[in-house]
Amino acid sequence: MTEQVHGRPVARRFGDAAGRYERQAGLQRDVAEELAVRIARLPLPARPRILEIGCGTGFLAEALARRLGPACWTLTDISPAMLETARRRLALPGTCRFLAMDGEHPDAELGEFDLICSSMAVQWFGDLDAGLARLGGLLAEGGWMAVATLADGTFAEWRAAHARHGVDAAVRHYPRPGDIGAALPGLRRIMQAERRVAPHHDGMAFLRGLKAIGADAPAPGRRPLPAAMLKRILRSFDTQGASVTYHLAYGTWNKGEAPRGVFVTGTDTGIGKTLVSAVLACAWQADYWKPLQTGVATEPDDTGTVARLANLPPGRIHAPHAVLQAPLSPWAAARAEGARLDASDIALPATRSPLVVEGAGGLLVPIDDRATMIDLIACLGLPVVLVARSTLGTLNHTLLSLEALRARGIPVAGVVMSGEPSAGNRLGIEHFGKVRVLAEIPQLPDVDADAVTELARAIEPLDRILAAVRPGRA
Repeated sequence: MTEQVHGRPVARRFGDAAGRYERQAGLQRDVAEELAVRIARLPLPARPRILEIGCGTGFLAEALARRLGPACWTLTDISPAMLETARRRLALPGTCRFLAMDGEHPDAELGEFDLICSSMAVQWFGDLDAGLARLGGLLAEGGWMAVATLADGTFAEWRAAHARHGVDAAVRHYPRPGDIGAALPGLRRIMQAERRVAPHHDGMAFLRGLKAIGADAPAPGRRPLPAAMLKRILRSFDTQGASVTYHLAYGTWNKGEAPRGVFVTGTDTGIGKTLVSAVLACAWQADYWKPLQTGVATEPDDTGTVARLANLPPGRIHAPHAVLQAPLSPWAAARAEGARLDASDIALPATRSPLVVEGAGGLLVPIDDRATMIDLIACLGLPVVLVARSTLGTLNHTLLSLEALRARGIPVAGVVMSGEPSAGNRLGIEHFGKVRVLAEIPQLPDVDADAVTELARAIEPLDRILAAVRPGRA
């Protein structure tokens, strides 16, 4: 193993940077802190068994120790020099071992872990999904894997400066967030993404910064540009403003039984999500949960409406995470009331029953200063039932919504069309959206419990619908 680690160019570059890494890697430190915040919300056992891949000088382990306390730590890195730096500077609570290891090909004899984590390291894997699958095989039952990595769109400005001169940048290409570990065997995934823009004094400062942390390895098979061409590219980059975008993907995988249920969202507001939720809850004898309820000052709350329409007893109703007065987006309503919302605080309620979750508005309705409804859907990890109008214009709205879900790797259980049936629009949605229409709900003269019961009879069993869902597919 030692020969393999020493023989890789990435290991050598990071080893050379070990002494200065802490002073230069500001973004890496920030991302490790953010990942640690997310990990601290996971239901980990006391004194968890933790395996970190690519520990570097210890940013993530340090941030986790402050939040988790004592643990059984196994810290690994492909660079022995980085590992030795971490060993010298860290004093972690609990027990700790340090191993020089290629995280893409972990030793199967390491044992089982409650948490496998990695911050800004797995982007160096040759085959990301294969490496993640091997790591997932080391999880204990109920265990979690959490990584932060680079995604498609990173270094867009640097690539654009090269494109102006007809050449490709030698930086690596990264996958879309929705494609990262979308179908790891036996694991349930939650994926979130964010963009950060890092300003630089000029292009040379950007390149020196990459070299200072050992992250300047070119993409496989690429050679350095001639000096004259590099100078022209640097001038173009400086003219653009010398800023670089980092597209960050935060992925979490759980080895455990996936929740049985769906998230009901729509192509618009006022489109019939509440009626559809009542029909599904009635059909599947499911629990109901609306995490974010707005507009109660002017309209009946959706939770009470669904309970009445689906004849749900109190034990099958879960209280909202937040109830807001104004008929606005959760973000806008919370601002108007001086309330604080944080989408990352919203977690699925505990239940052994099937669960129907109803969203607020459409996919891009804001929840807080950073997250929209599609971020919450990705975080909760349930497949989507998309409610769409049956009338003119529905093809554009529905296909755009399906594309947004597909880009995030969120599985879609199907579409429910609301309004007078339209065979042409149904065909268009199924053909171009590559999705099933589960039901068509016409305009009802009376919306009551009897009507909901009648509509529920036409809904397929939940297990049959979920069996047809494929991760990352619409």
